[in-house]
Amino acid sequence: MTQEGNVESTIKIAKKGLPIVYAVIGAGAHRFKPLVDAYRKVARNSGHDPKKTKVAAHSWGWIADDHDKAVEEYYHPTKVITDNIAKDRPHWSEMTKAQYLYSLTDEGATIVGDPKRVAEKIIKTIETLDLDRFFLHLPIGSMPHEDVLRAIELYGKEVVPIVRDYFAKKEENQSQD
Repeated sequence: MTQEGNVESTIKIAKKGLPIVYAVIGAGAHRFKPLVDAYRKVARNSGHDPKKTKVAAHSWGWIADDHDKAVEEYYHPTKVITDNIAKDRPHWSEMTKAQYLYSLTDEGATIVGDPKRVAEKIIKTIETLDLDRFFLHLPIGSMPHEDVLRAIELYGKEVVPIVRDYFAKKEENQSQD
């Protein structure tokens, strides 16, 4: 089940023992930590096997070879989609450039940059929420196709190996302790 961070939905999903995916798009991952903790506690107290009550998250993002290029390229498509969502959701507002840039910080939810920076923020998100899985939502129709293909290539060939290597080393170090 996917949801944006609603407490009632989190509890209902946990009681049923279903896996959950949080849409970390409007606020940084740290804002979802209490929900993840509540989900796990309610699921456990409802008698569900923790190995089956998986937690995942997805965030909007963009990857390019150059960090500054990625930041600049992704602003307009993000503004367009955010402004459209704001028309239907009263708690959203049209995006300013300052809001966009804030969303790229460690406190924000959006994951944009070169492969190294993208990997670092994904690692931070996974660790903050103790995730079982993470999805990066790349734009499809709003970016040039060749740039989307390059972003996918960078994700698979550079970002994913950095993230996997980090967690493999972390697990190895923990097993030695």
